Amino acid sequence: MAPKRPLDSETVQESSKAAKKAKTKAARLIDIQQTEKTAAGPSRPSSTVRFTADSLKGLPNSIDVEKFVEARSFEVGAMQKAMQTARLVLADPIGQPPEFTEPLDLTPIEGKTLPNECGKPFPATCGDAPQVMIAPECRFVSGKRPGLVICQMDPVKKRKKLNALPKRGRTEIGRTAKLLKRQQEKTWLETHIWHAKRMNMANLWGHRLAIHPTEKSFRPSHRASLHGSIVQDVSYYGVLELKGPDDLVKNILSQCCDPQSALFSHCYTSGARACDTHIYQTAAFPFGLICPCTLIWRPYNTAAEDIETARSAAARVVWFHVHPAAFLDVHAAVQTAASHAIADCKRQGSEIEITDLRGSINAFEIMGPRASQVLTGALKVTKDARPGRKAWNALAKISSSASMPKGMVVGLQVFDPRLSFPPSNTRLPEVDQQPSAPAFSVAPSAEIALSEIWQEKVRENVKKPRFTKKDLDERRNKNLVPGTRLQPQSSDARIPILLIQRSISPVSGLSGSSGLSDPQMHGYLLLFPAGWSMSFWSSITHTGTRVGGLREHKSQRYESGMPHFPEDYVGTQSYDLHWEKRATEESEKWERTPKAKKPPYDRMPAPSRSPGHEVLWKPDWDGILGLVAKQDIPILGKEPDLIPTQRPDDMDRILDSIIQEGTSELEDDGDVAWEGIGGNSNSSGPDLQNRNGPWVLHSTHATNLLATLSSSSVSAHLEVLRHINGIRVKRGLRPLPEDDAENLTNSALVAVKIELCGRGTPDDISVIYDASADLGESGEPAWNKMMTEMIENGSKHDDDDHGKISTPDSSRIIGYVTSGTFSLMKGKGAALGAVSLVGLIAIVQRDAK
Repeated sequence: MAPKRPLDSETVQESSKAAKKAKTKAARLIDIQQTEKTAAGPSRPSSTVRFTADSLKGLPNSIDVEKFVEARSFEVGAMQKAMQTARLVLADPIGQPPEFTEPLDLTPIEGKTLPNECGKPFPATCGDAPQVMIAPECRFVSGKRPGLVICQMDPVKKRKKLNALPKRGRTEIGRTAKLLKRQQEKTWLETHIWHAKRMNMANLWGHRLAIHPTEKSFRPSHRASLHGSIVQDVSYYGVLELKGPDDLVKNILSQCCDPQSALFSHCYTSGARACDTHIYQTAAFPFGLICPCTLIWRPYNTAAEDIETARSAAARVVWFHVHPAAFLDVHAAVQTAASHAIADCKRQGSEIEITDLRGSINAFEIMGPRASQVLTGALKVTKDARPGRKAWNALAKISSSASMPKGMVVGLQVFDPRLSFPPSNTRLPEVDQQPSAPAFSVAPSAEIALSEIWQEKVRENVKKPRFTKKDLDERRNKNLVPGTRLQPQSSDARIPILLIQRSISPVSGLSGSSGLSDPQMHGYLLLFPAGWSMSFWSSITHTGTRVGGLREHKSQRYESGMPHFPEDYVGTQSYDLHWEKRATEESEKWERTPKAKKPPYDRMPAPSRSPGHEVLWKPDWDGILGLVAKQDIPILGKEPDLIPTQRPDDMDRILDSIIQEGTSELEDDGDVAWEGIGGNSNSSGPDLQNRNGPWVLHSTHATNLLATLSSSSVSAHLEVLRHINGIRVKRGLRPLPEDDAENLTNSALVAVKIELCGRGTPDDISVIYDASADLGESGEPAWNKMMTEMIENGSKHDDDDHGKISTPDSSRIIGYVTSGTFSLMKGKGAALGAVSLVGLIAIVQRDAK
């Protein structure tokens, strides 16, 4: 069969495509400058080019910019004209040039007028061709018939949608007002919009925080913290400022800080280093733990130039870098300690200033060995004679942030990071590595730690950037060479910053079962004034460093064997609130699950059967420490909220008197010692009430105390009391009475690290047993033999041997796991937890025998 004849529409379509190609080609032509040589014909380049020593004699030594631009003026103008013509022609759906400066000759056609849509007829005769000018609001287009010319108006602009129009009686609000309206119940960080596009967000501690990236990046983030760099915005941490005389400030810190830390060492009080400590309620150590904290002392400025510093030369300033979950508690503790210090001070006219700096100072935490190259590449230090510049130059030459002294503070002043955008990581110099040469040649000192960020006026002046991104782009557009970085000018902002070295290392320094200590992670804490988060953030993230959230922040501390606040700080109010919220969420989820698809948590043994402890949705520390009744055995007087159910012997006589006389003999009868009916639960006072809760032994003092208790024949209660009182007396606190010795020991917990010898991964709220007292028929030797074989065989053992070991009874529970998962560093299950001091002492003494 013969092929079908093509339709006329196909021919028209092909011709339209060819016309479009021809139109596009004509629009992209670039004018060239005709010369005598080019008019004669194009010259082909020579196949061989020879260069001699005399070839460069005629070239000038330098290039004059004005002459160079004049010589290329025609080329530049032709390029701009071609770009504009192509843009306008391609955007026109009809395809005719939109602008005509010369009068047009209309072809004579039949009729006296030319039809057009704008209602303005153009006269046309068959004789002479008149000269016609197009109206400015019309466009010159061609009609369908050859020779027909019409005038077309510009297309009508689209109307706004109905939902975009403001409602009656309301005025249209700006974007900033809309965003502020969404922050009524929580506070956004300055980098919130950047994080909201890339991270999973949640409302925590009054902020909208990033939990973890949306992409799968758990293992890459861990590798970045060990071999690369990872950054997190920790601006949600609050800064509390304490200012006053030196003796009063030290008195306040002695009452509310951990007395086990060397807080008043010269390296800390001079401002050269930052001190990591814990905050307690006023004079309540070891009870009343609030949270961990970082203290930064303002260094002395010997050459004080400003009047404010000269007047308060004797005053000291301390910053508390505090977690937002406990900021209000820390503020209240410092305020109470300040009132006590002023009352005890004999000098009149002493003043203490406590200032809340939340919202005034932002912070980034950059961890990893490449953190030094990221910072030195993203930030440019001002060229002045500050001592901190020496440390900055040395910072660019170290291969790891661990080379810098721990807690070292460096005060600097940097330019606007947007001026040097895009940044590039600093490369290490290629020099011979000498083992005897120091890794970091600058020692910590007060002069290096000086910074203008301590001054409130300076922070307010630089709080808002002077130039917007649009202004900086206009400055870049004026550069002769595209892509060159902007040179700082006198009008550009100089931002003061504080750079603090951070090391995540276990406090106790204990080794694991393998004999190797946990890995330490090092990095920096960058403090800078508010208003510059996005400027710093864009430059830092552009260097290729990874971005983490709260999950990565907790993982870094878990892999280093360090507790994370508030999940691992037992006994704090933030810990209780965290687990209360988590218990509520998990219990509601468990109740929604069908009975056939959920584990029987309601039947598992619990250390206590008091109300609220039937299901282990949260650790039951009171049941382990014996602070509540165990197995439905009431203990009166131990819990102030419990009411005794036993009636006194003369209760019938009291009730009869109430009915007959209308009065009670409870107030007058001194023989009835029944506290609880109408009694005040807080009658024991706040100090005694705080001493009934659990408290945790931190730092190396726990190891020393256990070593003393295992070898000492003295009672454990008296030894613990003597140890705690020795610490309190060193800080000027009153020693605890001997009556509290038993309660002090029974309510004590010890933070422990756990590594599994076999398979499996511990989870949060996993139970820790004292299995040495109940090992079944095989006894302790069989348990030790089996564990040794499992370790030698690579944790591979028959499941039949596990059945020989019976599960311990619930009365053997001595602690719980606070954070447990698979450790990427150890390659097996590991956990952090806490156990009872009494139970741990029994295990240590039994092992010693």
